Amino acid sequence: MIKNKQKINFAVKRGKTDLSDLLNLYELNYLKLQKLLPNISIDGETSFSLPEGKKNSKVIINILKESKFTSRMLVSQNNFSIETIENLIMEIAIYHDLRMIEVIRFNGKHQFWSRNSFPNKNMLSKDEKFQWNKYLSEWLEFSKREGLATIIFKD
Repeated sequence: MIKNKQKINFAVKRGKTDLSDLLNLYELNYLKLQKLLPNISIDGETSFSLPEGKKNSKVIINILKESKFTSRMLVSQNNFSIETIENLIMEIAIYHDLRMIEVIRFNGKHQFWSRNSFPNKNMLSKDEKFQWNKYLSEWLEFSKREGLATIIFKD
């Protein structure tokens, strides 16, 4: 297991990752998610904004299923200022007993294997699963550092 203050170097060459790198990334992402959303539950959605140029994009996080040992979370980010970039949608499996999270769908694409043969019909890279989870790691870090709370005033 990863200690809170332990740093892991994921600066490996593209396609040169192994299963232990992927599992360490799952653990690290779990810790980052806990820091970003310590009290998330299935009762509602959580939303916040991220700076995106002159405007902000809206992030919506929903817990789809929750049980004692696993949960499913849907993260969507609407890109308001960059029309050519499609909205981000990630489905994430949370394994509470293992203290790991894994991206299981990224913009509608499902990735089962940790390594792909190349070339393949979908033109996914060899380490596509690692890249999705690395992106989640960077996204969680950016969201924690730059996220803007949504303030709702009630009369």
